[in-house]
Amino acid sequence: MIIELRNEETGNVKKISHGINWFLLITAPIFGITLFKNKLNRSGFIMLIASALFVLGIICFSVFSSSYASLYPYAGEQVQPSASFVMQIYYLLDIDYEDVLEFFLVSSACLILFISCFSCFTAYNANKWIAENYRYAGYKVIAPNTLVRSLLKKDWGLTDDDFIEESK
Repeated sequence: MIIELRNEETGNVKKISHGINWFLLITAPIFGITLFKNKLNRSGFIMLIASALFVLGIICFSVFSSSYASLYPYAGEQVQPSASFVMQIYYLLDIDYEDVLEFFLVSSACLILFISCFSCFTAYNANKWIAENYRYAGYKVIAPNTLVRSLLKKDWGLTDDDFIEESK
């Protein structure tokens, strides 16, 4: 269902669909760019941080894997640590490859789960939040149907002041 909002001063009309914003559900995990574009800045920052942590984890694990592979070219033989500073830290802290792999997999799974759940939550509430931003900018909802009015009052928490009174 498409909901129209009109600015009474300028006469400008914006259209928003009621329900899940499917476009944001798919595109929000891409660093929250579409959330920033729709002026959902809080959600955009949360998604940006989660996505950046996920990408940073992949980069760190790939660096660790490549340096670990150069340190231990053969799994069965123990060799002296290389001169790189990072690998000396791993050697001194007795960090094993399996420990790092386990941490990477668990943290990646948690981040993917968080990103997925937060994307679903944001997509479900996005149209309501976008309409709220428009209402703060002076737009009011055009809903001549009383059924639509009651649905929007229940779902979006609107009051009678948020609707435009149509003259007949």
